[in-house]
Amino acid sequence: MVILGFFAIALTAYAATKAWRIARRLRTVTLEERYVLEKGFYLVSTVVWVVLVSRIVAMVLYWVANESLIPLVPGAMCQWGIHQAGYPFSWVDTGLKSGIVFVYGMWLSLDLINRRCKGAPLMDVLSKTFLLFMPLLVADSALDIAFYFRVEPVAVPCCRVAFSLESLLHICPFCFVFHDAPMFIAVVAGYGLSIATAIWGAVVKRYADKPGDLGEVSTKALSILATLSLGFAVIGTIALVPAIFQILTPIT
Repeated sequence: MVILGFFAIALTAYAATKAWRIARRLRTVTLEERYVLEKGFYLVSTVVWVVLVSRIVAMVLYWVANESLIPLVPGAMCQWGIHQAGYPFSWVDTGLKSGIVFVYGMWLSLDLINRRCKGAPLMDVLSKTFLLFMPLLVADSALDIAFYFRVEPVAVPCCRVAFSLESLLHICPFCFVFHDAPMFIAVVAGYGLSIATAIWGAVVKRYADKPGDLGEVSTKALSILATLSLGFAVIGTIALVPAIFQILTPIT
């Protein structure tokens, strides 16, 4: 996780310098200079894809790593204890990861459209958007590093203390999803991706009415995203049935 964090920060910083140069010069360059910037943008695009894929992989490893740390922290019965041991970076990191996938997907959707159009019509938008999103990417990586350097094998309170009968929430969400009813991981992932692809489609839709390649490619992408959104919703609904049975089945 630490290696992936440093790797992402280094590549993000490299891509940001290129994106800044493109965003600053694109509107005032000649056709020949634009061609040079266009080639430079495809290099930036490739770097960003590597960074974003590494962060998506890190999101999966994040939960796996936290699960593996549970036996090493006294008092920890689930990831709630690990988050307590890594406070405050752990909670901020988890909150950021929960929503940042929407940002990743939006940029990647637009970049795929841009790659399939002549003249890279979204190069300016993507460069500026990446500069706006760059702090999120850096924060995502930096929080991983801070979290795992912060976690120590100290005694933490059990989640049953925080989620007692007197508390507002009686069931620990970490225990519920990862141990009591793990099929809810598929339910949450299915519905979450369905909502995400619908949001990405809403962003792509604004380019569907544009003339030329941009409008044609955007329309096709919009259709694909709508199909994916429906498919993820179906997967989430199918996974909901065994998830409910896991709740109703007594734990032995």
